[in-house]
Amino acid sequence: MAKNEVDINTQADEESGNILYIAYDVINIAKKHFVIFFLIMAIFIGAFFGYSFLLKKPMYRSSATFSITPLISSDAKSGTSVYKFNYVSSFAQQMSETFPYIAQSDNLRQAIQYDLGRPMTAKITADPVLKSNIVQVYIDSASPDDSYEVMKSFLKNFPRVSEYIIGDTRINIIYESKKPTEPYNESSIFKIIAFGAIAGLIVNIIVFYLWSMSIDVIRDKNDITYKLNSHSISELPHVNVKRNSKNKSGLSKISFTDSVFIEAARLMRKRIQSLINKDEKIIAITSTARSEGKTITAFSLSKAFAGNGHKTLLIDMDFASRALQKYLLKSPDSCVGISDYAASNSSLESVIKHYKENFDIAFAGNKNVKYSNTAFKKFFNEVREIYDYIIVDMPSCKIVPNAAEVADLCDNLLFVEKCGSSTVADIKSALKYVLYSKARFIGFVLNDYVPTSGGYGYGRYGYSRYGYLGGYRRYGYGYRRYGYGYGYGYRNKYQSKYFEEPEKKSKSK
Repeated sequence: MAKNEVDINTQADEESGNILYIAYDVINIAKKHFVIFFLIMAIFIGAFFGYSFLLKKPMYRSSATFSITPLISSDAKSGTSVYKFNYVSSFAQQMSETFPYIAQSDNLRQAIQYDLGRPMTAKITADPVLKSNIVQVYIDSASPDDSYEVMKSFLKNFPRVSEYIIGDTRINIIYESKKPTEPYNESSIFKIIAFGAIAGLIVNIIVFYLWSMSIDVIRDKNDITYKLNSHSISELPHVNVKRNSKNKSGLSKISFTDSVFIEAARLMRKRIQSLINKDEKIIAITSTARSEGKTITAFSLSKAFAGNGHKTLLIDMDFASRALQKYLLKSPDSCVGISDYAASNSSLESVIKHYKENFDIAFAGNKNVKYSNTAFKKFFNEVREIYDYIIVDMPSCKIVPNAAEVADLCDNLLFVEKCGSSTVADIKSALKYVLYSKARFIGFVLNDYVPTSGGYGYGRYGYSRYGYLGGYRRYGYGYRRYGYGYGYGYRNKYQSKYFEEPEKKSKSK
């Protein structure tokens, strides 16, 4: 493929991605502020109702369709006249252009007013059929009687007025309506609601678009680089989670229905493995606030490690939500978890539940314990000797500020950020709680990432048809130009290790 063709396709992919990001942001903000969304819709629907029933004046219409034939010959002695229309293109065109002029002329209006004996307020509209002698005339008035009377006077006076312009003519009525009984501009309730809803939707899109542009949020991995001076470990697309309760162990099975998400989780596992040392086996996962996909990211990462043959333990340390046991257990309130262990009421064996091959889970339990409890350290030291990798579902930093005490028990820290969710200011504020913990911050995971149409589902600069991490070549591996400021404590060896292409890495092995 030629270079210019690649550039064109890349630009098209980026523009498509931008549209998707904008649409996603608008929808996301509308969901958060659905009261404003429905309020705007209600205002416009109400406005259309008010206009239709209070301000809109009912109008009545009489119509007639007729043909005009000019005088061909006349015998003065016998008194016979011959009217006939012989089609000639130039003559037909002239007649079509002349009809509206005559219908709306002051001479015709004065003739009708004289005939009626009163001023005429009705509106006359002539609609000729092009290149023919056929005319459709509409008389619109606020009164049905006035509309019908003006129509009769129009048909009576039109030939006399037109005689001075196109000569002696005769009108041949093809269709004439009766006196109107209902306004022609009356709208049904369904139409009023439909028009009001469409207008409200358009205004909503404009309002929430401007709103989204005014909010400084993370929309893609480039925002993480430029706004947070960091990097993205992986981009996870939106996933549909399927729950299956048929499991002998008593735990509900969770399966991911999107193959793109499964591949993204596998790549996330590979990249994390390339970033951490073998003895750094405990990985904490947190986020700014709730509903950013922290728990599902922890679960999918654990499943990816287990699927690769590594003995993996997933620990739920988010005592604020206890999402894992609520979703996986039929009786979450009777669950024995790590909080029971910390309260010295349970053994290690009773806390850990087997989920599937190489995959165990330690649920949160239902005890109220502090994160500073020293028993947690003992628990982590014990499981460190048993498992290859331990994934910790931490509480959200903004919800539980003392989440740093959980991070102190871990080796590495991964931050999940939902695209278009939290503002950059909120993310930076949340990071302050954990950045100075003992765990080493290794990067972000973008959740609910909106891919472009050009790639295979990993976004503009990710796993696209131009090659693995091909988009990074434009800026240089590791964004060394921008560095990793912001106090995150990155080392250069992790930069080069992360951005090294896996193909080359496998060959070196």
